[in-house]
Amino acid sequence: MLGYTSIFVHQDASARADVRRDIAARLAIAQHCRLVGLCTMFSPDPDWFYRMDHAAKCLQEDLEHRRQMRDRVRQHFERDMADQSVSAEWRAVEGEPISRTLREIHEAGLIVAGQFDESDPESFIAPQFLESLVLESGRPVLVIPYTGQFPTIGSKVLLAWDGGREASRALHDALPLLAGSRIHLLHANASMHSLRTDAAPAASAARLLADIGAEVEIENEPAANDLAIGELILSRAADIGADLIVMGAYGHGRFRELLLGGVTRTILSSMTVPVLMTH
Repeated sequence: MLGYTSIFVHQDASARADVRRDIAARLAIAQHCRLVGLCTMFSPDPDWFYRMDHAAKCLQEDLEHRRQMRDRVRQHFERDMADQSVSAEWRAVEGEPISRTLREIHEAGLIVAGQFDESDPESFIAPQFLESLVLESGRPVLVIPYTGQFPTIGSKVLLAWDGGREASRALHDALPLLAGSRIHLLHANASMHSLRTDAAPAASAARLLADIGAEVEIENEPAANDLAIGELILSRAADIGADLIVMGAYGHGRFRELLLGGVTRTILSSMTVPVLMTH
């Protein structure tokens, strides 16, 4: 089975950057693939500074401060990768964070990013930064919670399945992590999607997983609203001791803002284990 050809890990000055870096390195070693540390940090609009006295000086001082922060993050990345048996490279994004990051990560086999942490100012990159990676990159995104340690990823998995395109895409994108795993397939539909005629049955997902040596158990749940399904996913993941949730991500753009589906929003705000999402 073909694995990931590259893993991109988002790096910044936040407290959890090292956790993401460690997880990404372990995955890259296991997948025998290239690891790219992609540094994207908050970048203020230069127009802000021109409303201040001594604007040019303030802007230059801020640029220098951010350059030093990027240099420190790069040094940490290169120091840690020197001790790992992985091919690693470093890239830094400057300018508008979201569009420049998306331009880089379209080539990624897998993206490792972090859940937004309101208590850590350095966790903020741009409004809807994580949502943009999930909904606009076209690549699978492994989101790491802002608290907790995760020595294993993919040994015990909660797969959220509704038979739709997003769930199918997430399953296929997660296959390199699922060979030989124990998987609890939670078959549940949001009420608005419960009547869809193109939904693939849970048995089709189970057959695919059996082909890669995964052990699968299926749980069927009746249709419910998005909030209930989101809470059910988190509850079942805790019940089985899952170290990974795999699910499709729902959302769309409107008036230049991304609107997440209710289940996706619930998981991203309340997740306690890594979640692999694909849109």
